[in-house]
Amino acid sequence: MTLARAAGMIALGVAIAVAPELASANQPVATSAAVQDASAAPADAAGSSDALAAGFARGLEALKDGAFQTAVDEFELLADRGFVHPDLSFNRGAAYVGRAGSSHARPGDLGKAAAAFSEVLSLRGDDEVAEAALDRVRNEIARRRAREGAAPVAARPSLGRAVVGLLSEGTWCILAAVGSMLLTIGLALRLFARRSPTRLAGAVAGALGVTLLLLGGGLAVAADTLGSTSAPAVVVVSEARLLDESGVPVRQVDGVPEHVAIPEGAGVYVLERRGTLAQVEWGTTRAWVNSSQIRSLATP
Repeated sequence: MTLARAAGMIALGVAIAVAPELASANQPVATSAAVQDASAAPADAAGSSDALAAGFARGLEALKDGAFQTAVDEFELLADRGFVHPDLSFNRGAAYVGRAGSSHARPGDLGKAAAAFSEVLSLRGDDEVAEAALDRVRNEIARRRAREGAAPVAARPSLGRAVVGLLSEGTWCILAAVGSMLLTIGLALRLFARRSPTRLAGAVAGALGVTLLLLGGGLAVAADTLGSTSAPAVVVVSEARLLDESGVPVRQVDGVPEHVAIPEGAGVYVLERRGTLAQVEWGTTRAWVNSSQIRSLATP
């Protein structure tokens, strides 16, 4: 475990006394790698590299001391300056969780924590600690909504995103390449082999190759298209009211649409921005929300 991750874990532990439900989510992570990246950051892109490293160190100290407001301020300042690192995002999430469980809690703290942990997964997809922290935060949001009498809300991803998301874009490309290779081998066997069994094997290899080539290639293109036409974001307010393109709140008539607001901490995809509005996709729902109610995630 890196130094930065360990610091985040300690800070999350501080919140246990105030919010036991978030115990495993409140673990700050201060990594030496993040500090080194801050030191090496281009000064023209994100300000003085020394200032970045100093700000990161101040945030970690505040996090370990339980000074969550100071930690939030330091980590947000680094993000505003353009510094992107999964450990910075993790520690920012830990700071928001800590503040959410303190007497200085503010509305939207858990949504901002969910956004930070989601950003970690966007930058480092195999981070199991961040994934567990995100689950804990979203469970706590659901618990608080239930306590206030709000019905649980869950949105299933659209069929297209669900299928494309089964594998990474790179994996779909690999499948397409394997399909191309099998198709080439199959055609060669069909054209040049003299024995019937070999020619039959060529036909099978060719058919399998065509299937993998079309499937892998098609879904790789779909993944690239989705990635270039939409950007991940998270709701960072208690609820993001759904609006039409003119900014008028969507009204439910006879149960349609199914939802009129997106709950705190929910992941969405931003399709378009227009002034103060953003068109988002949430599950199978497409609508507009106020841009200030969502936070876009940094991506690799």
